[in-house]
Amino acid sequence: MFSNSTVPASTALRNPRRRQRTGSDDSVAVRQLPKRLKRSGLTTETLQPLNHSANGHLHNHESSPTANGYIRDPESQSPAGGENTSLAIRNRSSRKPERERRSNRGDGSIELTKNDTYAVNRLATTPVQFQEQGNTGKWHGTLAPVLGHAVATTHTHAFIWRYKQASKAMASSKPIVVQLLHVANSTDDPLPLGVLVPSSPEPGLLIIMPVSGKVSYWDSLSSAASVDRGRQRQQTIQGTVAGLAAGEHINEITEAEPQGFLLTCTSGKIVHLTVADLQGKASINTQILHNSSAEVGGIFGSLRNVFGGGGWLRDVVAVKAGNLLHKAQRECVVGTAKGLLQVWDMNWNGSHSLKYEVDAKSQLLQSVQDTGTFASHSENQLLTVLDLAFLPAVVTGQEVTSSTSSSATRLLVLTVMSGANTTRYNLHVVNITRGEINVPVVHPITCYRSPLATGTSPKTQLLVPDPGQIAFVVFETSVVLVSLEEIEESPDSQLQNEARRVPDPFQDVLDLRKDKSYAIVGCAADTIGKEYGGSACTIMISGYGVIRVSVASVEEGLTSAERTALTAETKLEQAVFYGSQQSLLDMSGRPEIQFASEDVRDAALRISRSITSSSSKHLSTAGPSMEQHLQKRATALAELIKHLRKHCHPLDHVTRWKLLWEAEKMAAARAIWRVYNDAVSHTHEGEKILLYELVECISENDKTENRPEHHETDHVRHWLIKDVWRLEFVIPWAFKALDTLHRWSIEDGQPMSSAYRGGLISQAYDLQLMALGTAYSFRQNNASLYGFNEDAMSEGLLQRDSQEYHGIPQPWTSSNIVCEAVQTLAEYFQTFASDLSPNSSDEEGAGPPQELLQKIAEKNSRLIDTICKTHIERFRFLQASDQVRNRKLGQELENHLSDPRKALLKGLADMGQLVAAVELGEKYRDMDALAEVLESEIQVAQEELSDLVKAGDNLEEVRAKIATCEAYVDEYFDKYGTAWANAYFSRYVVQDRIWNLLTHGRKRRRHLTAFLRSHPECTNFSWINEVSVEGNYTAAADGLKSMQKQTDTLWAKQIQLSISKLATMAAVSAQQKEADDVKPFFHTTDSGLEVLSFQEQLHDYLKPTLGKALNDTPAKIEVVMEQYGKRFVKGKPALRGAMKLHVARLVEEKVLGAEDLADMITFMDEDGLDPDSDFAIRRFMVALQVVRLHADSTGDVASKELLEKIIWRRCIIQDNWPRINRTELKDEKQVEEEAEATALFKTLREGYKSGFWEHNPPPNPSTLRGVGTTVPSLRTSPRYSEASDNALSVIAQDFEIEDAALRACIEQGRLEEWWKGIVDAAQSSVRNEADRNGEEESKRAEAEQMSREKKAGDDGAAWKVDGVEKKKAAGGRWRLETDEEGDVIME
Repeated sequence: MFSNSTVPASTALRNPRRRQRTGSDDSVAVRQLPKRLKRSGLTTETLQPLNHSANGHLHNHESSPTANGYIRDPESQSPAGGENTSLAIRNRSSRKPERERRSNRGDGSIELTKNDTYAVNRLATTPVQFQEQGNTGKWHGTLAPVLGHAVATTHTHAFIWRYKQASKAMASSKPIVVQLLHVANSTDDPLPLGVLVPSSPEPGLLIIMPVSGKVSYWDSLSSAASVDRGRQRQQTIQGTVAGLAAGEHINEITEAEPQGFLLTCTSGKIVHLTVADLQGKASINTQILHNSSAEVGGIFGSLRNVFGGGGWLRDVVAVKAGNLLHKAQRECVVGTAKGLLQVWDMNWNGSHSLKYEVDAKSQLLQSVQDTGTFASHSENQLLTVLDLAFLPAVVTGQEVTSSTSSSATRLLVLTVMSGANTTRYNLHVVNITRGEINVPVVHPITCYRSPLATGTSPKTQLLVPDPGQIAFVVFETSVVLVSLEEIEESPDSQLQNEARRVPDPFQDVLDLRKDKSYAIVGCAADTIGKEYGGSACTIMISGYGVIRVSVASVEEGLTSAERTALTAETKLEQAVFYGSQQSLLDMSGRPEIQFASEDVRDAALRISRSITSSSSKHLSTAGPSMEQHLQKRATALAELIKHLRKHCHPLDHVTRWKLLWEAEKMAAARAIWRVYNDAVSHTHEGEKILLYELVECISENDKTENRPEHHETDHVRHWLIKDVWRLEFVIPWAFKALDTLHRWSIEDGQPMSSAYRGGLISQAYDLQLMALGTAYSFRQNNASLYGFNEDAMSEGLLQRDSQEYHGIPQPWTSSNIVCEAVQTLAEYFQTFASDLSPNSSDEEGAGPPQELLQKIAEKNSRLIDTICKTHIERFRFLQASDQVRNRKLGQELENHLSDPRKALLKGLADMGQLVAAVELGEKYRDMDALAEVLESEIQVAQEELSDLVKAGDNLEEVRAKIATCEAYVDEYFDKYGTAWANAYFSRYVVQDRIWNLLTHGRKRRRHLTAFLRSHPECTNFSWINEVSVEGNYTAAADGLKSMQKQTDTLWAKQIQLSISKLATMAAVSAQQKEADDVKPFFHTTDSGLEVLSFQEQLHDYLKPTLGKALNDTPAKIEVVMEQYGKRFVKGKPALRGAMKLHVARLVEEKVLGAEDLADMITFMDEDGLDPDSDFAIRRFMVALQVVRLHADSTGDVASKELLEKIIWRRCIIQDNWPRINRTELKDEKQVEEEAEATALFKTLREGYKSGFWEHNPPPNPSTLRGVGTTVPSLRTSPRYSEASDNALSVIAQDFEIEDAALRACIEQGRLEEWWKGIVDAAQSSVRNEADRNGEEESKRAEAEQMSREKKAGDDGAAWKVDGVEKKKAAGGRWRLETDEEGDVIME
């Protein structure tokens, strides 16, 4: 068990009857020691004046009363007076020694952690022996803050050294090693207790053996450290603590009053020990404090009721000496684990008395219950006092008011409340006034709830340094800092309290690392100097050294909430900047200290940004090594995410992405710096470095400007320090700066040379490649560190449709400006390289070296790879968006990526980087780009080969290049299959090399056939492959049949239908199809061909008219409309517009639909037609045939019925029937001629002649009235079913005009009466023509018969005519015979 955190010491007061020395301090005779016994580390200059202590800490008894033994700064104290018991020291001054002052400014200590509230430093003067890990647990430590010395004891030795070092030069001074005179009987015995006793000119040393009670005292360290054992023993004063029982030992030593120490034994016994008698002579005196009356003489006589009941209490946990009440009086307090507190008044003149004895347990327990941490007391809840400390006399906190009387005792009591699986620590402010106890304030310790260790663990210590704003609770491996301030009452605090948002007082824990065998062996309240202010605690840790925890003083003007806030950002900063830089403190955090997930997230983002912008107070902004500076920041970012992932709440993926992006930029910045540093090293005088120029060009809104008034002149270093978080702005400026420098050189009349320009291009490449390439590599390599599935990421890119895309901002590596910038730079160089021939140079003959061009060409391939990554990441991000517009944009970007990639890979191959271009094409499976590159290379090589053959040059290199490309082509058919075949064969189609496709593709028959069958646009020639290579007539026919549906060229469609019919017939012949199965196809095909033949007839009829116009489509349309569209469609906007569209398609020889063709035929004016032409005579009959053929192939009966009636109506109204009806003064012949000249007669006659009316009898004119004149009647036809009502109303109005003309023909021209006569006349005309044709045919047949007979008589043939056998008779007549099939046999 280590000793109390105080430094017990006492100085023997001089006998007041002794003669006082006179004269100045310089006249004091200092004892001279033998030269060999002097120690360089201890001089009069390093010692402090004699003081007394509170809580076992030393104080000057002339100073004002203080608490917890915290000595005030010597500069604030008055010089020693007449009653000062310190010996005078030569050349002494009231000013601090120079070394001590410097130690506060720079003592060589190492900063272990720091925040706005406290700092932890490792002091530099700890001996090596004490720092060794193997010595852990074998030390007992005591600190003397006033002297600035530490004592560490083992079973055999004591080590004394000055831990408050004035300068680094002292850090190497060796400790004073004292060999102990007495040795423990066993290594299991408790360690000796050692303390320093202030004296002049150097401290004395007191060693107590806990088990045997033997005491050794040297009045100076020089005597104790003598290497001469005899002299050492001679100069020591020895004694023994009497009265120790068997198994009893001393476990604690406390400085009690000006002349002695109180020793606490394991039995609860208290022993008083002095090192000097009343006359000041060194001697060892011990006395057990008995249960006697306080009236007994002698200040260390037995004290009645000290421990009550006539025995000693075995649960004493604290013996503390308080403030000096006045010149010779001190207050002491004894505390037990059960809450019994005894206040003693002790006097140097020999008197002492028990002032109060109070049982504070009930009040302590009630105060705990009032905090709400335990609802009520039960048997399972045990309150135990662990330690106590005097509160300072002057306190700045609200929890302790000013003293009301000199008899008031103010304590801070540390308790633990233990329950079932629960442990709660509390600090109680206890006021004892005239025997009455009051507990006004309780500070629950919420940051530490670990149960107390059992066994021989060190005692828990409570330290309250002056000025009482902070308390230190030192556990076995932890130090708890608790603010003793309370929130001031104010309207704001009341509102916060009601809203449960009042911040807790500042509390924090310093844990020692569990993987190290560190042990706290001593601690004490300390001072950190007047100029620093605040409180401090110094701790001895075996296996490590001495550390100081310094708490800054409260700044004026801050609220209590601001003074006591412990934030997530503070804890994260400590873990990030100190967690990996020291091996003592565990920065992983404690489960008791938790922050909201939102607070942790925001704090992490702020810290990350402070690192990338160097705005953190833990980072320097200047130094000789930029590489080390960037490395430190990168390490900090890595430590941040490691700590967050391991010890904090899980972060959302958006926050993790943001943290990763910042770390990427830092890694990229390091790579950029290396490139820049290399460029600076190899740049000649007068040449520009692109990054330097670039940073100057960046807009002031996108960077932190230099401050010339602070002598910030290095743009690049300043940018790397302040603006790494905006690194994406460098990427577009890499090209902009390059282009700007080039333009400036031209404007200045000194254009840069090609070599110089090429060098700048190379630097621009390096910037973009280092920035983006490093970022993607870092992202891939650290994906798992940031909580991402690295298997779902390839080369830094998330897979398509990854859930990680949802909700995150646009990645900086694929922003629009980044994507455009890298592509622009790559294209810029390819243009630059293509403009240079291998031997080109500028006016100064400074063409770029081929090595440089080759180097940039190689970088170009890497940049193209980066371009692909940025674009892929961009469109994948957009496609994962919740917004339809973004998803559509992402799909468009993906579709358009192949074109620039193809061009870039083609340019890369043109620069001689064929292999690199092919590898990139393979990497991104860009078959189109691979086909483009390889086919282009083959074509160029073949052209070169032809030129070389003509010139007779060496052909091997070119042939090898062709062979290489062809090998790639053959390999890809096996490697990529259909994807490659589609890309490869498509190039033949695009370049219209159909013959090469069909011939060269035969050796890849399987892939070619699959390609042709899967691409309908190839059907117009794929049937050749089906017929000639595959012999599949069915596929050929089916392909042609499907293709003709997309073909709108007249002649092409006719050919396709014809070949389709021919292929189908071949399929039937080859038994690939059944004859019955193809009959519907034949019928449909024949109908389609017949309709096309009618359109061809129309086109042929219009050819003479079209020839009148220039070779200009609009002119031809106008000519046709002028001749054939002046009367019938006049005043009918819908019909005229439709006719104009039909004419346009006829002019372009495009296929008209059957219904459109019928309309076109019937729109034409009768006046413009040649009345004697076959087309003019048959045109309405043709229109009706087209409609019927269309209906037969589609089954559209409704459209057929509507359109037939419209055609008949138009046929009737072509002629002026009211004029025809006026027959007065006309002879028979004239009336017949006028009737037979009408379109109606001609159409009826053609129908009877062809037999068309047998299945489609002509309608009576009255049935045609009102057809199509309403919108509902038009909607019965599928042709008009999807048209709008407005469009149909216009058409119906045009049809109404036609219907009005029909009514005039019926009513004024008496067409109903004429109808039967016209029909009869048409039938009679057909019969008469048939009769005439029959007579003429009979005569022609008879003439042919006679001609054959005459020829047979001449040739001696035999044949059969009309089934009649004729043979030559014996008299020379011919005999005709036939075989069974009817063929003629001539004999």
